[in-house]
Amino acid sequence: MAEEPPVKRTKTEEDLGAGSEPDAAAAAAAERERPGGEVTVKIQSKALRCRICSEPLKPPIFKCAAGHVLCSQCPEKLREVGHVLRLGTFCALCCKSTSYSRCVELEQFIDAMKVPCSNQTYGCNEFVGYQQKEKHESSCPHAPCYCPEDDCAFKAPACCLLDHFVTAHGWSPTNLGYNKPLKILLARDRRFTLLVGEDMSLFLLINTLTSIGSALAVVCVRPHESEPSYSCNISAAAHGVAGGKTDGRLVFQKDPHVSSSSLAGGVQMGNFFLLVPLEFAETSSGELTVHIRIDRVAP
Repeated sequence: MAEEPPVKRTKTEEDLGAGSEPDAAAAAAAERERPGGEVTVKIQSKALRCRICSEPLKPPIFKCAAGHVLCSQCPEKLREVGHVLRLGTFCALCCKSTSYSRCVELEQFIDAMKVPCSNQTYGCNEFVGYQQKEKHESSCPHAPCYCPEDDCAFKAPACCLLDHFVTAHGWSPTNLGYNKPLKILLARDRRFTLLVGEDMSLFLLINTLTSIGSALAVVCVRPHESEPSYSCNISAAAHGVAGGKTDGRLVFQKDPHVSSSSLAGGVQMGNFFLLVPLEFAETSSGELTVHIRIDRVAP
């Protein structure tokens, strides 16, 4: 008699055992049960905003009897309005009298949330608590800075601006030593002079032309006010002209705290600037002779 072919047997879960071919659903369940595990979700931002004022929700969070969620400020405002209108405590969404209680469940949910920094596109990989997001981004070093040239929409972290200024606009950076004077020959129509500090900080010497002369100011290009801080001295001397009327004249300005700017709103003049009269320019070339010194201020 011919031998019967062996019967193929399908492996059962018992045959597979715990570690041979893990089931995807079982693995997901195990991940959910693991203490301290994290999951990634996407939530519409409006779900985390007050139903009245649309501000982001932060503990303490309240809800009316119908479950409408409000920030800590709005229930008190509604109580005041209700008192004036003789409606008592009411909900503007329910349009009727109600009572408010803490929404502990949502508070716990928000406390556990971590969200990516808005500067993720520019290199920040931080995930921070939902309530700490605004504070983190106010000092995030990856926040973008902007190119001040007209019709240029480039924005990137400050560390990327130097290459952009040189390659896209042909600027020639000048290396700057702190606590040392630097002489610059400045064409009257040159708006920006790029200075690079010893620590690779970027400074712009801004030249704004007016009807009575050139207004010169210095700004540190970085997204936030941070350490280190800097002070600046700017002076300009008059070139000799016929009759000697301006020989020996000097204008000087000290800025005790160089402002920082991302240049998001364009170039702003600020409180400290040096006004160099028109007659200070060299007669033939029209250049100004400017002396600048930037000092690092001890924290």
